[in-house]
Amino acid sequence: MPPEALLTPAQLAEEMQVTVATVRRWISTGELHASKAGPRRWTIRRSDVDRFLAGAGRSEPDLVPSEDPSFRRHLVAPSER
Repeated sequence: MPPEALLTPAQLAEEMQVTVATVRRWISTGELHASKAGPRRWTIRRSDVDRFLAGAGRSEPDLVPSEDPSFRRHLVAPSER
């Protein structure tokens, strides 16, 4: 079995046509899994990229609308001081 392909954030950014900062943000928020390969070096497995693109890397919970009808009538805003 051949070893899995590894990408750097710069390589992935070029492939996905985004900035390196965007890839680093995905890594820091946990949306994209990466491994530290040195003091300033990260590697990303191709399978983690595929998982991220399939939506499995999303950490956002699904929003569910409230069943309580009173929430539709009121908007609560923080008080200004």
